[in-house]
Amino acid sequence: MSSPPHHLLCLAGSLRSPSYSLATCKAVRDLAKHSVFSVEIMDPRELDLPMYVPDLELADYDPEQQPSIERLVGAYRKSHAMVWVSPTYHGTVSGVFKNMIDFAELLSGDDPPYFQGRPVGMISINDSTTFAAMRDCARELRAWLAPTHIELTAKDFADDLTVSNERSRKRIERLVGELATFVQAHNR
Repeated sequence: MSSPPHHLLCLAGSLRSPSYSLATCKAVRDLAKHSVFSVEIMDPRELDLPMYVPDLELADYDPEQQPSIERLVGAYRKSHAMVWVSPTYHGTVSGVFKNMIDFAELLSGDDPPYFQGRPVGMISINDSTTFAAMRDCARELRAWLAPTHIELTAKDFADDLTVSNERSRKRIERLVGELATFVQAHNR
């Protein structure tokens, strides 16, 4: 059996353990199994990124930090679509999520630059106010926004952190479907 032709990158935006953001990315992966996507999850705890510094090129970061940055930037370049998942901290995305997004600046010289023409789906944990910051980031990075936005709360998860709410699972499937439709229609 061949692997799916398209790559979906899911960013988990929390350092908490256990993390609803990471659990949501795992649900995206599980619900996308029969789609056109192979799913890669970026867990910020594994990445352990330094803070993004606008004046630095990749080679200017500490050599021990460069592999994590290269992994993230490589995953950005490889992706045909993305799902961004962040908890709401003080009315916006988490700092670790924003830091991951800030490293997209290293794609500014790519052709096409940033995330131009790639679809992004958004999932917020606990509060829909996070969508405004996510939308602004996606637009600035020239991405296309999927119409479905999903807000999840602790009530949507079972004790083992699987997404147990059937309505929420269906919304995640719909979001993955929207991303797949866009990618296939635009030959990405």
